[in-house]
Amino acid sequence: MSLKNLVDEVNNVDLLVLHPNRLSARRLADALGCKQAIECPVPPPEGLIRFGAASGVEGRRFTVNPRSAIANLRDPTALYRLHRLPYGTRKGIGRTLTLHVVDGQVIALQSKDTFSKMERQKSLALALRALYLAGADFGAVDLAVPVRGAPRVTKVTTAPLLTVELASAYGRAIVPLIERKRRGAGQGGSAGGSSAGEAMAVGGDGSPPGASAPLTLGADPEFMFKHTQTGKLVPANRFFPTEGPIGCDRRKAIAEIRPDPQTEARDLTQSIGSLLAGAAKKVRKKPVRMLAGAMPFSQFPIGGHIHFGGLSLTFPLLRALDNYLLIPLFLVERGDAAIRRRKYYGYIGDVRLKAPGRFEYRSPSSWLVSPAITLSTLSLAKLIGEQAARLPRNLFADRAACRAFYEGDKDYFRRRIVALRRDLESLPGYEAVAGDILPLWRLIEEGREWDDEVDLRQVWRIEP
Repeated sequence: MSLKNLVDEVNNVDLLVLHPNRLSARRLADALGCKQAIECPVPPPEGLIRFGAASGVEGRRFTVNPRSAIANLRDPTALYRLHRLPYGTRKGIGRTLTLHVVDGQVIALQSKDTFSKMERQKSLALALRALYLAGADFGAVDLAVPVRGAPRVTKVTTAPLLTVELASAYGRAIVPLIERKRRGAGQGGSAGGSSAGEAMAVGGDGSPPGASAPLTLGADPEFMFKHTQTGKLVPANRFFPTEGPIGCDRRKAIAEIRPDPQTEARDLTQSIGSLLAGAAKKVRKKPVRMLAGAMPFSQFPIGGHIHFGGLSLTFPLLRALDNYLLIPLFLVERGDAAIRRRKYYGYIGDVRLKAPGRFEYRSPSSWLVSPAITLSTLSLAKLIGEQAARLPRNLFADRAACRAFYEGDKDYFRRRIVALRRDLESLPGYEAVAGDILPLWRLIEEGREWDDEVDLRQVWRIEP
C-alpha cells in the first residue's frame, strides 16, 4: 500500500501542512498526500501540521507541532538553560551529526563522522530530550560531539531540510502520530499545549503499546556503601564485578542491582529483594552500610532507572512518566540530596532508547530505600506504561513548574498532586494495584520524606 493510500485510510481527515514557503514542507505534504499552504485558511483544517510556522490558529481537531513548541524554540538558550541541557552554537565544534525525530523515535541519522556506541547513545538521548522539552512532535536536532567531553545540541528545528526520501520517512512516522491525535482529539481539554486526548501511546506501527508483546519491567537501581566508623565511601568494586546481576557501574564506586525483566511489579520487587540479599552476603561482617536515595556521597548521584519492554517510546508516554511518576517520587525523596543530584542527573525527560520497543526511564533517584517504596514505584510505572492514553496532564508545560522541580520546591507540587492522584485513581486497573501504591500516597499525605540513611538490610529485613 502506498503512503498516500495509508494516510487516506488511517486519517480520512482534512489535513494541511502549514509552512513559511519551504520546499521541504511541500515534499512532506506530497509524501502524506495532503494539502500545503503558507497561510492558514479560515476556517482552519481539521488537522494542522506546523512545519516551522507559528501563524494562524490551531487545527480544529488536532495540531502536529503546536504553536507553543514553535514559540519555545525562538529562544532555545533560555529553554535549555532551565533544563540544564548542553546547548551552544559556537563554531569549531569538531564532529557533528543530525538526528531526525518523530514522536520519541529516531527515524534518521546524518553525519560524515564516526562515533562510538556510547557517543551515539548519549547523542540520541540528548536529541530526544531537546525536542521533547520544546513540546514539539517532530523535527531535527543538530549536535556537536567532541572527542573528549559530552555532546551538546547546536540547533533544533521543526522545519528540517528534507530530501524526497527523507520526507517519505517522516511521512511514514507521522501517520501513526496523526492517528493517535485524531483518536484522542475529542477526549478532553488542553493540558499545557497538548490536548487531553493526545496522550495516546502507540507503537511505531500505530498499534496500541504492548499489542504484539506483553509489557515488561526491568530496572537497575543503584546503591552505595558507607563505612560504619569513618563515614567514608567504600567502592562497590571491592565486592562485585562490573558485569552480572549484582555489579558496579563504570566509575566502580556505585553498586547496581540488575534483575531479569518481569511482567508484574510484585515479581520484579521480589527479584530485587533476592539480589539485595545476595549483595548483603558479600559484605557480611564488613563495616559498611548499604544506602540508596539520591546522593549518598558528594559527587556521586545515584538513580533508579526503570526499563520498559514491549512498549515503544512516545513523547506523550514520556510526559506521563514525568508527571505521574516523577512528581510523586519528587515529593518523598530527601530534598537537599535530590537538589544536589539534579545538578548532574534526574532531569525532566531523561530517557534512553535501548532497542525497538525498549527504553529506559532515567529521571528518578534510587527508590531502593524500602521494599514498600520500591513496589509503589514499579506498580505506578507499569500502570502509567499501560494507561498513558488516559493521563493527559502536563504540569511541566509551565516553566514555573520546571523551576520549582529543579529548585526542590515541594510546596508547589503538593498543591497540585491531588489532581494527578485523581487521574491515576480513575484508571481501569488501578484498583488492583491500589494497595501496592498506597505507601507512596501516605508519605505524601503526611509530608514525610523517605529515609535514605537507613541500612538497606534493615528495611528489606535481610539477615545480617
